[in-house]
Amino acid sequence: MPPGLWMNSTSAPESTSGTRRALPKGMGVCHALCWGGCGKDDGTMINAHSLVGRAVVSVADGEKVGMISNLQLDFAQRIVLGFLLGGDGGIFNREKPAFVPFGQVRTFGRDAVTIQDKSGIAIAEGAPHTTAATLGDLKKRVVTAGGEVIGDGDDVVFDETSGALTTLQLAPQGGFLGIGATTHTLPMEEVVEFGRDVITVHDSALARVRPEASSQ
Repeated sequence: MPPGLWMNSTSAPESTSGTRRALPKGMGVCHALCWGGCGKDDGTMINAHSLVGRAVVSVADGEKVGMISNLQLDFAQRIVLGFLLGGDGGIFNREKPAFVPFGQVRTFGRDAVTIQDKSGIAIAEGAPHTTAATLGDLKKRVVTAGGEVIGDGDDVVFDETSGALTTLQLAPQGGFLGIGATTHTLPMEEVVEFGRDVITVHDSALARVRPEASSQ
């Protein structure tokens, strides 16, 4: 692989198996990769942040069309809308990012996300792009309905087949300089609202983050 074609090898996400191939039409997902410790054992979940910096390749054209710089999310529907491609030397090296709808994705590979062709790619300007959430909108305090802060939002996990958000990941807590820190995750059912200022969750989320609190 030519150096620099995909990404810095030191930031490439780890995988638990080899390369993947597209499934025949109509067949369910029999195997997929899970990156970033998503906490699922069925292998169909992906941490959103693990895709940032990954190449997007058009299968029909044999071209790298860009690198994923961010994701667009719909917090109301709790789904991934698509992927933003920043200026990185690909064919969409423009001041405004390009947008790849989630439905255009063929596979989430270890080294690249593949799409069938470039026909569905558009410039991300105007509605609905201006109102869509991105990964930066997760960086808010997470507060229970009872008014207790349990951490800060950091990432989400989504189903690679449907794009549904399944898990909210909190920023690592404790440790020293990142060593020994604990990362907590909350199933999306615990989330009440992704608000403008904070993310609110049910009181039951407190016990998931601080098990000792449930015994008091």
